[in-house]
Formats: sequence, structure tokens, C-alpha cells
Amino acid sequence: MPELEASHTAMSSTWDRAGGNADDADFKRIERDGRNILLDADGPGCIHRIFTGTLRPEMAGTRLQIFFDNAEKPAIDMPVLKFFDDNDGLAPYPLVFFKSYPGTLLPIPYAKHCRVQLVNPAYGHKDWNPAAWGNYWQVTYTTYPPEVAVKSLQWPPDDSERQEIRRTCQAWLKAESTPPDPPRTPAIDKTFALPSGSAQTIGVEGCGVIRQMRIMVEPPTPKALVGLQMQIAFDRAELPSVDVPVGYFFGNAYSEGGRQLRSPAAVLGRRPSGPTQYSTDFCSMLVGAKGAEAYACFPMPFKKNAVLRLENRSKIALSKVRVQLEIENRNSLPENWGRFHATWSEGRAATEATPKFGPMNVPCQVVLDRRARGKYVGVMLHVDWPSEEWWGEGDWIIWSDEDGWPPSYHGTGSEEYFNSGWCQFDRKAVSGFVTLRPGHPMVYSFHLNDAFQFQKNIRVVEEQMGSDLIAHRHPLWSSTAYWYALPAHPAESHSMKK
Repeated sequence: MPELEASHTAMSSTWDRAGGNADDADFKRIERDGRNILLDADGPGCIHRIFTGTLRPEMAGTRLQIFFDNAEKPAIDMPVLKFFDDNDGLAPYPLVFFKSYPGTLLPIPYAKHCRVQLVNPAYGHKDWNPAAWGNYWQVTYTTYPPEVAVKSLQWPPDDSERQEIRRTCQAWLKAESTPPDPPRTPAIDKTFALPSGSAQTIGVEGCGVIRQMRIMVEPPTPKALVGLQMQIAFDRAELPSVDVPVGYFFGNAYSEGGRQLRSPAAVLGRRPSGPTQYSTDFCSMLVGAKGAEAYACFPMPFKKNAVLRLENRSKIALSKVRVQLEIENRNSLPENWGRFHATWSEGRAATEATPKFGPMNVPCQVVLDRRARGKYVGVMLHVDWPSEEWWGEGDWIIWSDEDGWPPSYHGTGSEEYFNSGWCQFDRKAVSGFVTLRPGHPMVYSFHLNDAFQFQKNIRVVEEQMGSDLIAHRHPLWSSTAYWYALPAHPAESHSMKK
């Protein structure tokens, strides 16, 4: 994950609008012969996810076809209903799923060209039902520089590839249900009290990589976790590259040490089931929390040293703080390994001072806006939302080495960016929820094989739109962007609550 590409990679979504929002059909183009083209892109590249809104009986006659490198015959050709079958479809669960939304996260690489299309022999007949296409689709893909060598997906996979897919599914299922093993012999294992207004600094000299970080805080209350500021500086930098309250970095700000809550937005099984009770303990590939302890597995390289500082900015005395660091000692680092960053931003939503983007001048939460060389790898998002109404109708919009409108990436809504849909969230190894409405929605999404690489600049924003409560109450909206850059940059976190 720390590796930075030598050149720019552009990620795009086939959903492209002027900045509004709608849940009706949106297709790239429908040819005269009835082929519904969802993607038509030159390579080298890779599809990272294919989503559709719903699976309807009317779609039974529709097939999804994927062509590589201008071949006459599709490499993948199957009924849409089978393509998204999480028991016997394109790939096993959880790479194919229908939790809140039918989708797949199986990488689909291509060397020269890729076309994704829907076909239905009934198209054009007098009894044609447009519902056979579904209601909307999203294909997210990366276009790599021409010199990048990519091998097109061979389908069906051979035995060794099937075993690799099976191992990946097993690893994902374990990551979403089980915390990583704690360090047997952590390089750092310190326990201390932290009175209000005090700070503790932990330094590590030499060259290495922090592979796992665990922090336990008692009491694990919201005020304590939000008030405990974590800063990490690398390679003797004067300013920290990580500057985030502990509760927002790990996502456990409102977990209160693990408790049971209920929400209409929670999906825990493989299908939605209405208002659901859930635990605020959660696991994922990169962060998680159980009880009073939280963990993070972002690789954090350093060449000269790393300094972790915890400052108690709350009025609550912390009776116990335990910090464990698993560190890989190294003689040197590869030249293209970036330094880890976490930038936290907090402010009132949809005010006059809120930044606005696009032709419709939509207010947005600015998750990250930097000029540097690096890659954006994920986010933890928080909204102060006591209502049961839906808050996340806004799209995610991302510029990578570009400034104008429209950017390459324009998503279909807040929940889709978190690999979920229909105002609900589930839990996967790479995305999910910690807490949900009503209260303090806290959701996360990570880009493991689909990071947004940038050579010059990156801008990530989320539209604040949908419910009238956003414009009337201006709820507190905050985000923690996880990213890598070389050299280390200041985090430039900020809070504007007023």
C-alpha cells in the first residue's frame, strides 16, 4: 500500500451528471441494435466494481457481456441475475454480494480495451419493458498509463486462479468478522494515565514500518475519544502527517466501548431485513474496535524516525491509555514508498461558508484537497444526525491530477461509495459502518487495489444534499482522509464547528 506509482492513473465512474441527483436509469448509450453499453474504454485498465440498483424479475432475459481487447466474442457472458448470484455467480461471496445492493468487487483487468454491455432479445419489440435494463448501473474503473503492462482477465479461471479467489474470499470474511492477532512482542507497549490537558510522546528511532497500532482508552466515552488528539510525525518532520482525534481515526468515537444499537440503515446478513440491531464493535481489513481497544493496520513507513503524540484536550481524566505498536525494522526503504497521512476536517454542513462545487453550486464536505504526489486510500466519515431520515443523498466527486468540471469520478450517492445502497450500509472487509442513524453515523471505505494515484493534486469531496434538515440544521460533518505522499506533508487538519 505505501508504494507510489511512477505516473498518473485515472479512476472513473460511468455515472456522469451536472451535479444533481436522481435514481432513474442512466446508461452510457443504447445502440440501434439494442446493445446497452455500460462501459467502452481503452486500456490498459481495470474494472474495480460493477453495481446495479436492483434485480427484478423483468431482468430475467437480460445478459451482461464483457469484451476484452476488441474481441468479437465476450469473455464473460451470463444472465444478469446469475452474474450477481452470490452463491453461484461470477465469483463467490463476498466478492459478489447482494447485501443492500447487487454488486461485485472482483478486479477485471484488460490490456487494450474493455466493453461492458447489456443485451436482451426482446428489445425493440412492441411489448418491450424498459425495466429489463434495471434502474441504474455504475462501473468504476482505472485507466493506467500506456506503458503499464496489464494482462486481460482469462475466464473462466483455471484451478490455481479459483484457489486464489477462494483464499481472497476467506481473507475478506475473516477480516470483516475477526480482529487481527495482537502483536506477540510489540516493539512499543506503554500504559499510562492522561489527565486533562496533558500529553504523552512515544518515539521510535531508525528505519522501519509500523505494521499495526492498537490503542485502548478508558473511559471509552465520546467526549474522551473525541478529545484525545493523535499526532504522528515521520522522519524528523516539524509538523505531523497524522493529526486526528483518536475516535475519528479509528471510527469508535461513538461506540462507547461496544454497545447494542438499532437502525433502519443496518444490514448485517446477506440480505436487508428492515430495522436491525447491531453491535458497535466492528472489524475490517484496516481498522476496527472491540470494547475499549481499537486497531489500525495501515503500513506506516519511516526512514529516520517516527513520533507518536497523544494529547488529552478533553476535560475528562483518562485513567488508562495503552499503546501497542508492531514495528518491522528495516535497513532501508524503497524509494517509492510514501509516508502515511491522515487529514481530519470538521465543520457545519451547507452553510454560507461551505465550499460549493459544480454547475449547481452544491455544498460539499472537502475530505482532501492537496497538491502533492501520492495516493488517496480511504476515508472515515461522521455525521451528527439524530434523525431517522436519510442524510446521504449527495454524491462523492474526486479529481485526480485535474481541476476542471466534470472530474473523472462522479459517484451515484453517499452509500454507493461505501459499497452499499438504498440508504443502507453493510459491513465488508473494505467498507462498512460503525454506527448509523439515528445518532452519529460513522462509515468507512478503503481503496486497496483501486487507490486514487496522483502526481500533482487530489481533491475529494462529498455533496451535502437530500434532506431539508441539512440546510436547516447544518449538522456537524467530519471526515478523516487516509492517504500516502512523498515526501511527508503536514496533515493540515482543521475544525470549524461554529
